[in-house]
Amino acid sequence: MKNTFYTTTAIDYPNGRPHIGHAYEKIVTDSYARWYKLLGKEVHYLTGTDENGQKLIESAKAAGLDTLEFVNANVEIFKELCAKANIQYDDFIRTTEKRHADTCVELWKNLESKGLIYHGHYSGNYCLSCESFYTEAQAPDGNCPEHHKPLELKEEEGFFFKLSEYQNWIIDHLKANPDFIVPTARYKEILSRLENDDLRDLAISRPSQGWGVPVPGHDKFVMYTWFDALINYYSALTTDQREKFWPADMHVIGKDILWFHSVIWPCMLKASDLPLPKQVYVHGMVLAEDGKKMSKSLGNVVDPFEMLEKYPTDTFRYYMLKNISSSGDGKFSEQELVDKHNSELANDYGNLLMRVIKLGLKSFPDKVYNAEGVTQEIDALPYFERAKEFMEKREHNKAIDAIWDLIVSLNVYVNDKEPWKHKADEAAFAPIAYNCFYGMAAASYMLQAFLPNCTKTALEYIGSSVNGSELMEFGKATYTPQPPEALFPKVELK
Repeated sequence: MKNTFYTTTAIDYPNGRPHIGHAYEKIVTDSYARWYKLLGKEVHYLTGTDENGQKLIESAKAAGLDTLEFVNANVEIFKELCAKANIQYDDFIRTTEKRHADTCVELWKNLESKGLIYHGHYSGNYCLSCESFYTEAQAPDGNCPEHHKPLELKEEEGFFFKLSEYQNWIIDHLKANPDFIVPTARYKEILSRLENDDLRDLAISRPSQGWGVPVPGHDKFVMYTWFDALINYYSALTTDQREKFWPADMHVIGKDILWFHSVIWPCMLKASDLPLPKQVYVHGMVLAEDGKKMSKSLGNVVDPFEMLEKYPTDTFRYYMLKNISSSGDGKFSEQELVDKHNSELANDYGNLLMRVIKLGLKSFPDKVYNAEGVTQEIDALPYFERAKEFMEKREHNKAIDAIWDLIVSLNVYVNDKEPWKHKADEAAFAPIAYNCFYGMAAASYMLQAFLPNCTKTALEYIGSSVNGSELMEFGKATYTPQPPEALFPKVELK
């Protein structure tokens, strides 16, 4: 069995600046990538940009720029967001890269050789913003269900993929693999739609405007952006990487693109005789504080760059991961972010570390704490097991809650044991301190996936003689605490 984990975000459309949903998806995926590294897996984390959409031509013209110049500038802003949010991706794929186009052409020719691509004409209701056709069942009022704008009737000639031939297969695949789509509500939604609507063949080309991946042998057409965009998860990998990491373990996406990832993409792979991804994890939407969808016209948009400028990166990550439900939509409140920083990060976690380490350094300077003669009173392993279970279920917010239960129990332990009463009695003080250092080191180890900056600092302050998974083993380490500074200085709403 492979000891690898390949995870991806959706690739972002560089039509403007990244919004908070982009930040959320990258942070969520980053936390899973770091978590599986923590568990000893070889991880590959892919993100990138979807650059072949026809709408980019229009947007570039409106900005008075060449299309590539426009796209390049926006791609750099997406990369900047990754840097500011401490996103540790392994590869950043751009769909204008040659490696991507080459793979798309290869896959197209493969499908064509099997008679699964044909030339024809199509008429339907189209949304330019989505670059997608919608059926009457999907848009009964004639408006795009995503952008709420009137759809326009569009007639095109082009190429089609015989998606309809895979209806029974994809239904059977979903029924045999109920964890293919999580959470369960999204799985049921897709299965119900497949069982109640006929799959139609998919238009997979657009007339060329000089931008996009050319259809092989037919230069007046380019591949439909959704057809080529999905292939990025495969095209980004070298031959050796495909052997090691494919199929992907988890695609992390928003609910608005679920159909493409849970139906069209698996059918494309099946038709190409390629293994299917193991799971599509669908996160919710980050809503405004008033519970409404963020919109410039409503004036309720939260800029992730502004938040990352005002508050510590780990505070932003913690709030997004713990307070937005892993399985549904969640409201973003800056006041709540500040409150969580001060009460949970600063008090529960940071202050716990400070009070024990400072007391130890003041009472017994230069002491090295070891497990000799110490009775174990703190056991971090049950909390670790609970966190593992939640991460496997794609419930990262509950995993953080499980780890936080350990931090809460450590605070209770310190209050009950009152180590300050033993600051002149090393024999009484040392066992309490050792248990605390072990618990704090174990909690910090587990939290590395979510709070990579502060946990690194915390572990330096604790001064453990071991690292990695050995931090979870009671009695394994000695601790030489170092003078600490506040991990999370109090903040106010700015």
